[in-house]
Amino acid sequence: MGGMEKRKLVRRIAKIAAWTVAGILVFPVAYALIGTILSLIPVNRHVTSEGEVVVYLQRSDVHTDVVVPTRTSRIDWTTVVQPGDTGAADGEEYLALGWGSRDFYLNVPTWDDLTFGIALGAISGMGGTALHTKYVYEPVESEDCRRLTLTFAQYDALVEYILSSGRRNADGTFVHIDQAGGGWSNAFYEGTGRYSLFFTCNSWANSALKACGQTCCLWTPLQQPIFWKYPRK
Repeated sequence: MGGMEKRKLVRRIAKIAAWTVAGILVFPVAYALIGTILSLIPVNRHVTSEGEVVVYLQRSDVHTDVVVPTRTSRIDWTTVVQPGDTGAADGEEYLALGWGSRDFYLNVPTWDDLTFGIALGAISGMGGTALHTKYVYEPVESEDCRRLTLTFAQYDALVEYILSSGRRNADGTFVHIDQAGGGWSNAFYEGTGRYSLFFTCNSWANSALKACGQTCCLWTPLQQPIFWKYPRK
């Protein structure tokens, strides 16, 4: 290889490296900017509050759960999420469900357990997904909980969305993940779809609202913009 060719090769490598570094630096800013803009754009802005089924949105530090009645005329969730999996008694009136990265749910009980490998697998979309479930008593509205009232048709759409988010056995129950962490009252099931930077656990909850015709964000990877759409009464 002659001197001219070597210089061209060096310049080409330098240009590729420069663009790579620029991309690494620009992407987080662009992601945050686009996420903020799309989070502020409402979908289904004008929704009636009249309906027959009361559901809740509930958040923890990073996750957003959809909380549905255990039994209605539309569905008995105990036929899908068996109470024996969660250790629930008969008195729990509601079922809280969340969706997210399988590795994150099962292997990161606390933030101290988060590793670079788990984080990379989760945001890249390469790992599997899981549903987290827990039978609870009816929530109380608070800073971290919002009450919504759905019509039967809207609730039917929400039910279909949730059912499509988990793998199911021939008898209709979700496929239980044995030996999963999170405590006795929590149960985890094999999920469908892919978790990534562009579809997070909070994106799932936002899409659940969109599916049943409720006010939500055009897109969001975070929980806070969802709750901005539902000011505390």
